[in-house]
Amino acid sequence: MKFIQLKEEHLEKVLYWRTQQWVTEHMFTDIEYDMEQQRRWFKRVSEDSTQQYWIISIKDRHVGIVSINDINYVHRRCSWAFYIGEKDVSMLSMLLAPYVYQYVFDVLNFNKITGEVMEDNDAVRKMHLHYGCRESGCFQQHIYKYGKFHNVYTYELLRQEWMASKSRYGKKIMVIEE
Repeated sequence: MKFIQLKEEHLEKVLYWRTQQWVTEHMFTDIEYDMEQQRRWFKRVSEDSTQQYWIISIKDRHVGIVSINDINYVHRRCSWAFYIGEKDVSMLSMLLAPYVYQYVFDVLNFNKITGEVMEDNDAVRKMHLHYGCRESGCFQQHIYKYGKFHNVYTYELLRQEWMASKSRYGKKIMVIEE
């Protein structure tokens, strides 16, 4: 698995993924298929030091996107998010966390990573627990989407917890290409 810094050349593919029903149903917002808006989003996140975005690549095939957000170098914490845009390899999302955790804890030397997941996204909720995160809370009726309110569950993992358990998952190195 490789991670390629998000570039303008990726935007059309990312927009395609992001507007697919099976992807967007688990996201907090829905967006229109609008390349101008996508370019504005890219400009904004590219200039924001509290966010980093990468394309997930498997055997030279771009299959999804992962980001770390809310980066805080003072408090040494961040959140993260991802989606796999190619349905035939959607199971790869369950293998992604150790790469992100290695980067956050070993490279950035952060103390904490968090994530938020909509209540109906059972696979990702289980993934967080599988890799040692604890469910730290629930924002009740937090997102209004598809005519109803949805709960959002929060997850967190501390550096010391990851260091104690990471050997179970092999040595995953987040290889980043510029």
